[in-house]
Amino acid sequence: MLKINNLFKSFKIGTKKISILKDINLNFKPKELVFILGKSGSGKSTLLNIIGGLLKADNGEIYLDEECITRYKDKKLDNYRSNIVSFIFQDYHLIEYMSVYDNIKLSLNKIDKNKVEALLKQLGIYEKRNIKVNKLSGGEKQRVAIARAIIKDPEIILCDEPTGALDTETGIKVMDILKQISKNKLVIVVSHDRQLASTYADRIIEIKDGMIKEELNDDKKVFKINNQNKINKLSIIKLAIKNLLLNKKRTLLISLAISLGITSLLLVANLSLGMNREIKELENKIISIFPITVSNSSYELENKKLEKSNNKIIIKDNKNYIHTNKIDNKYIDYLNNIKEIKHITYKYDISMPLVTDNYKLLLNNYMIPIKKEQINNNYYVLAGRNIENKNEILLKVDSNNNVTNELLNTFNIDKDIEYSEILGRKIKLILNDNYYKKDNNYYHINDNLKEIYQESKLELTIVGVVKEKEITDESNYIIYSQEIIKDVLEANEKSIIVKEQLKKDYNILGNNLSIEDNLSFLGYKTIPSTINIYVDNIKDKEKVINKLDEYNKNNKELIYEDAMNDAISIVKDFMNIITAILVIFSFISLLVSMILISVITNTRVLERIKEIGILRSLGASKKNIRKLFNIENSIISILSFVISISTILLIKKTLNTLLYSIIESNTIFKLEYSSLILVFIFNLLLVLLSGLIPSIKASNIEITECIKR
Repeated sequence: MLKINNLFKSFKIGTKKISILKDINLNFKPKELVFILGKSGSGKSTLLNIIGGLLKADNGEIYLDEECITRYKDKKLDNYRSNIVSFIFQDYHLIEYMSVYDNIKLSLNKIDKNKVEALLKQLGIYEKRNIKVNKLSGGEKQRVAIARAIIKDPEIILCDEPTGALDTETGIKVMDILKQISKNKLVIVVSHDRQLASTYADRIIEIKDGMIKEELNDDKKVFKINNQNKINKLSIIKLAIKNLLLNKKRTLLISLAISLGITSLLLVANLSLGMNREIKELENKIISIFPITVSNSSYELENKKLEKSNNKIIIKDNKNYIHTNKIDNKYIDYLNNIKEIKHITYKYDISMPLVTDNYKLLLNNYMIPIKKEQINNNYYVLAGRNIENKNEILLKVDSNNNVTNELLNTFNIDKDIEYSEILGRKIKLILNDNYYKKDNNYYHINDNLKEIYQESKLELTIVGVVKEKEITDESNYIIYSQEIIKDVLEANEKSIIVKEQLKKDYNILGNNLSIEDNLSFLGYKTIPSTINIYVDNIKDKEKVINKLDEYNKNNKELIYEDAMNDAISIVKDFMNIITAILVIFSFISLLVSMILISVITNTRVLERIKEIGILRSLGASKKNIRKLFNIENSIISILSFVISISTILLIKKTLNTLLYSIIESNTIFKLEYSSLILVFIFNLLLVLLSGLIPSIKASNIEITECIKR
């Protein structure tokens, strides 16, 4: 039994409150056709809307058997509209751009095609099932509305002026259908047609000035409650797609606008990833070429406490801002115990004259110690072969096969030559006993280069010409084995000049060095002045640097230089600045897209107010309405993403060609799956967030307000 107790309803117009329903009390049987008659503004439609759960009463209760529906929360009220009540409106309230069949399906959760077709045949509109509603006549539309109302098998059918927009003949046909339905259902018809009411009604209730008089009926029959019908999720998706297709141009333009931001973001993200990948690959290629260097050098330190002045000169104390490295045996032993170090090479500030087979002095800075394995990894052998023993050396040319004339002149070469002409040429390392001659209490250099060349036994032979695989240094030099230096140090430590210097209390070379430094220069207990540390990979390098830092925490600090890191850092910093600028522009574009989505979603809501009301009257929840607009926005997001991907695939080859002309790499720009997934999710969330406020607004509009609009 449907029972109404002490129902009141009023509306506020400006500051004035107008009472529409005043203390309504009514009972309805589960099976009857009831007409509610009254003039326009009498409150009959308001009463119908409150019974249907479209409006809330100010006071009073409506009971469905033992349950008070006026106390229902939104979710339960949606279920009530989905399963218990159905509406038939004077203006039909069908979704015009959908077919007859699709309009009817909106009322169902599980679609029974046979049931729908049987009902359409019964109502005489089966042949029109695939035609859009806007192509139908008024009578046909009303029959579609009736079909939509009864297809879900509700217990109560509420009709608001169902024949008001129809001719007399069609109106009679509609009322015949409703009369037949009332044999098994409660049908409540709001009308002002007294003749129609007296012909078809089981009961007539007249309402005037918001008040009625009706004898209560104590019929105890109950309603059969069905909880199976809800708005089908697939129907919501189809509705979203159809609406977007209905406005194809607008959908495409919005998608194109959003795709600009996505395209720029994807370009920036993948270019940044590509550049970082190239830098990583470059690091891995040159890691074994560029060493970590520790040398006995002085470094200026940052001193934040340094006094400043604009009008006087301030004396700086070197102790506060100058640090001088001092390599010792403890540090060398520490390095030798670091297992991640692949190679260590040492440079010594020692007396080690070099004389070519042309009897000319070769400067020490042309000699670079490199291990054989490093040569295999980092150099091409252009002629000859790699070194096989400590008495063999290599000539390193630049990227254009050039060698400086200063170096070649020492071999008496003053014109271009073939590789074979340099192979086999000799250089001799001159030991102390051959290089220094005693003159009274001091020693001086023997400047007869031919004589000292012929007397020297440490001979080096050029066996190959090499070039770097990855060009990092355009200078020319002679590559030699570090093992030969050990021979020089061992021989010089036993030399006559060293033995005599140990006995004297003055510098026997007559230079400005202390006796200790002079002995070191002559090869006695000499400690390296420069240490070059080589590793195989980035991971090992990080571990080595951590261990160097650890040493500096517990001992006197030795500052190290990482030339590769310094060079790479400059490139990375530049790339980060460019990336940041491009990302800002991308986000501005996406921000504009967000505003556009918000405005367009709001426009779609305003355009479809009536459709929202229809869906809500059919039992669609607020969540369903939000979902409808969110699905539409998600489709727009996906479409814009597809456009972006297509655009990038079209320009990818051209972009890589352009990049190759600048940095000689045609693989920098690649579409990374990780970036695609992240940008897709980010874009989807952004679009959904942009349309969130309009979609919430749409779901909260009063149902009757929607239908009126």
